[in-house]
Amino acid sequence: MQQMLFSWDNVAAGSGVSLSITGMSIVFVALILVSLYIALLPKIAAFCNKIIPPSAHHSGPVANAPAPVIKSGPSEAEIVAAAVAYLHKNKG
Repeated sequence: MQQMLFSWDNVAAGSGVSLSITGMSIVFVALILVSLYIALLPKIAAFCNKIIPPSAHHSGPVANAPAPVIKSGPSEAEIVAAAVAYLHKNKG
């Protein structure tokens, strides 16, 4: 079986340094573009809202919305608390 030798001579001969610098620069430029997009996203959203205004905002209740139904009896949190207390009491 042939033994493989690893050295910087093989990297330089195979243009590994230029290839790695090119790859790092591509990744660096892509990360800069992503961060610029994230930084400019609020301005882009405001501009899009001027062109196409949103049809309805969900900031408050609707005038014709039915009143919420009030349930009688124990809530889900009370049922869970009772079940945990029962299991804790009878665990051993």
